[in-house]
This record gives sequence, C-alpha cells and structure tokens, in this order.
Amino acid sequence: MMASTANALFMPLQSLAVGESFPASALSKWGLKGKKGVVYFYGADDAPSCSKQNSAFDESLPEFKAKGFAVVGVRNAKGAKGADVSQKLVVDEDDEVRNEIGIPKDFFLLGGRETYVLNSKGEVELVFNSQFEPEKHVQKALAMAEEMQEAPAQNPIAELLASFSK
Repeated sequence: MMASTANALFMPLQSLAVGESFPASALSKWGLKGKKGVVYFYGADDAPSCSKQNSAFDESLPEFKAKGFAVVGVRNAKGAKGADVSQKLVVDEDDEVRNEIGIPKDFFLLGGRETYVLNSKGEVELVFNSQFEPEKHVQKALAMAEEMQEAPAQNPIAELLASFSK
C-alpha cells in the first residue's frame, strides 16, 4: 500500500476529459447546477494575461448569455485582487476544486489556465488549456457554445418512434 501511495505522488495530474462530470458541489456553489456554463480557471486578477482573459470573457458575455450559457471565472484567494468585469468571479479556497479535477500547474509553479464548457448535466463538452493564449480560451468556448446550440437535442424515444414510422 505504501508503494502505491508513493507512486501516486509522482504521477502527473490529469484534468477532466470531455464526457466526464464536473464536481457537482462546485456547480451548486457557483450557481451552475442544471445550467450550461463556461468555467475558466486562471491565476490572479491583476496578472496581465489573466486581465486579458477576464476582459475577453467580459466583452463576450452577451454572446454567451444569448446562447444560454453562464460564465464563471475561478481563481484562488491569493489571486483575488478585484476585477471590474460582469461575469461571476469566485474564489476556489485552497485550490480545492482545481486539485479535485486535477488541473496541472504550468511550469511547476503557475496555476494552470484551463477552460471547461459544460452542458446542463454538468458534463464536460470542451477542455482548453493554454497559459500563453488567454483570449483563445474565449474563442474556443464560444465556438463550442455555438456548436452545442446548433446540435439537436437527442431524444432516444422520439428517435425510436421515428424509426418505426419509416
């Protein structure tokens, strides 16, 4: 048992993948339970690249809302310096959620910059990770929101009934 614990300490963290569920407790706490949403993790409100990312999400918020998506930015307590944006910003105390979902640190130091697009069931539809392209997080999330809006709702019963009428 000791060896498996030691091995786990040296295994790289893996973040959530498409199709996996985002932690329900975080969705509830952040007001996303039962809603389509974009959750983006970043470092600090006052860091230049983080400010760019926050501003880009802020500018695109009307587009996300029109597509039925809520947007939540997540940083730790040290990074909460105050940002003048319209989207909801929350503090992930002690990086609890970041650690639970396994967002790896960039360069062994910086909190990973990762964006998740979630369906209304809390399932991950998109994961994007890039420390150096903060605005691209918004572009990728908007593209996925558009794709999800255009995708017809899957109704297995309706599909089954339709197959009998052919």
